[in-house]
Amino acid sequence: MDILAVARRAGVSTATVSRVLNTSSKVRENTAAKVRAAIEELNYRPNSNARSLRSGRSNLFGIIVSDIRNPFFPDLIEHFELLATQHGIDVTIANTGYNEQRLVTAVRRFLERGVDGLAIFTSEVSTATIELLRSTDVPVVFLNQPSVAGAFRTVSVDYIQGFVEAIEHLRMLGHHKIGFIAGPSTLSSANRRRKAFLAAVKSCHLTLKEEWIFEGDHRLTGGRFAADRLFAMRYPPSALVCSNDMTAIGFLESASRLGHRVPEEVSLIGFDDLFLCEVVHPALTTLHLSRKEIATRAFYALQANRGAPMEHQSAVISPYLVPRASTGPVAKTNKR
Repeated sequence: MDILAVARRAGVSTATVSRVLNTSSKVRENTAAKVRAAIEELNYRPNSNARSLRSGRSNLFGIIVSDIRNPFFPDLIEHFELLATQHGIDVTIANTGYNEQRLVTAVRRFLERGVDGLAIFTSEVSTATIELLRSTDVPVVFLNQPSVAGAFRTVSVDYIQGFVEAIEHLRMLGHHKIGFIAGPSTLSSANRRRKAFLAAVKSCHLTLKEEWIFEGDHRLTGGRFAADRLFAMRYPPSALVCSNDMTAIGFLESASRLGHRVPEEVSLIGFDDLFLCEVVHPALTTLHLSRKEIATRAFYALQANRGAPMEHQSAVISPYLVPRASTGPVAKTNKR
């Protein structure tokens, strides 16, 4: 079965069939519907390799993420892939496990496959990766990598504004001793969140003791370790803000295991608003970071050179607080 048979069945030219296959807006909807019906009736499946050779496009986007086990990334991929499907584009995925060399390997492999665009949603970006990407004209978009903003499209996150909102929420509940569970200092993205939290503390005119900052790993283990340390302290903070939700969920699990109560003894705020935040106990107060908006902005940034509106090339996304049960009034023993 070939494209000529589809054209005959639909009563159109092969060029019209090709436009429909490439989701062109130049075909009237009633004509496009006839072509799609003919495709289904004949069970026609276009040869993607041949189409790629003719058009010079692979109709393939690559997505690279840091940790596929973190629910943040599958959610982000789902929204991105939905948009890609609507535009007739396939998506291929790679996971780096926070390893810079694996990122370089993934980028090189995707470029060799002839992808039409690359969305790099990773915490780590090495010099080798940047040099590799500079050698190609394939569109690239990064998530929150200010160091490459001048050379590549980026989608940025206003972390400071999010942390300010979290701190103000805690202050309204009577908290003034607020700590932070950071991500690993080896990750630039974790360091940006940490610096943003410190800037937010400063803008809110609060005092932050060094021992109230705990280093985690952006996974459950980091939150568990921080809980073990905090509940062993003589003068702990009355509230904690976490660098991400997985850290906060790990803290909750360890607090329960140790026989401590959240928020009665310590209030807790996460960051990302994963679906898990609503099902843990207590439900987690967190800063919502829209994966849908990130995916939309990133997708259309890659589409920009394919005729999409230019205003989608870059954006700054602002998190916002979602209050739940893990934050409450400061305990009387912690008011002094």
